[in-house]
Amino acid sequence: MGSLRFRLASALVAAGFAGAPGLAAQAPVDPSAVPRAVAMDRSGQRSAATEFLGHYLATAPEDGRAWFELGRFYWLDSQSWHLAGHIGDPPGGLYLDFAATALDQAVRLGSDSAMVFRALVEMGRSLIQIEDSGWETTRAGAPVSGYPALPGYVSELGINLVNSCPTNGVIVTGSDLEAVGVWYAVLGSGRRTTVVPILPELYAADANYRRGMAQSLGIDPETPVVGMLTEVAQRRPLCLTPTADSSVAMGVPWRAIRLVRVAGPVGELTPDGLAVTELLIAGRGNADSWAQETRAVYEAAGRRNALLCSSILTQLGDRPRDACGR
Repeated sequence: MGSLRFRLASALVAAGFAGAPGLAAQAPVDPSAVPRAVAMDRSGQRSAATEFLGHYLATAPEDGRAWFELGRFYWLDSQSWHLAGHIGDPPGGLYLDFAATALDQAVRLGSDSAMVFRALVEMGRSLIQIEDSGWETTRAGAPVSGYPALPGYVSELGINLVNSCPTNGVIVTGSDLEAVGVWYAVLGSGRRTTVVPILPELYAADANYRRGMAQSLGIDPETPVVGMLTEVAQRRPLCLTPTADSSVAMGVPWRAIRLVRVAGPVGELTPDGLAVTELLIAGRGNADSWAQETRAVYEAAGRRNALLCSSILTQLGDRPRDACGR
């Protein structure tokens, strides 16, 4: 407990220094600090890594990479809190508060991945609200604006994925990238949609999230994730994003529709088409790793839906051989 409180206090002190104009005697950025902290985390010493970065940032507050890793560590702590059954001090919401503080600094300093993780923090806040109040209350109370910005090509991907899922569908996401894009398209864009996003791994591991979502879906919360999704597919469209594993539902036939695979009854699709304008703009420069991962999602969709090879993948340039059979 004491060590944890000290780690949180260290981050606050560092944040205060970063916001103080004219701070004297700032230490120069140490290029070895972030690799050292990452190595500590990978060896199972995240608490020590977080404390180390808190101390370091108190003297070198202009290191955007260090702010990003500090925020990522706190975000990972919030994930661990869910998987541990919400046991431990502090609660997951406080981890997210500290992650937001650090990631806001990283965004200010131009860290490449900070915007995506800052959005993941807001998704994390919504997950806690779902666990407390359920999906319908969370959706009804979502602000139509005010969420931290996502890279345009991630927002675009999320809208494309939601537009690929028929009306009243349940969309199962695979990667964090797909999840945060869909989440923003459903809750953060002000759009009216009946599509419901599901995080299958969290549904399987977190009884509170499972209870909050099962109530909205009309499913017994004791039903495991595979049985739940199989039952959902009997009553409404079940959509899988390109990186989602089809084994989450058993014995249901899948068919490719736009970017997703769909099982169950197919309702109407939005008349809105798919666009990759933002990804094309990002690709004109030195595309970062998130832009490359976003492109990989479209390519994965093309491996299951050949119609994409003469439309959206053509817009992205040379069609990948493994996606389009060339």
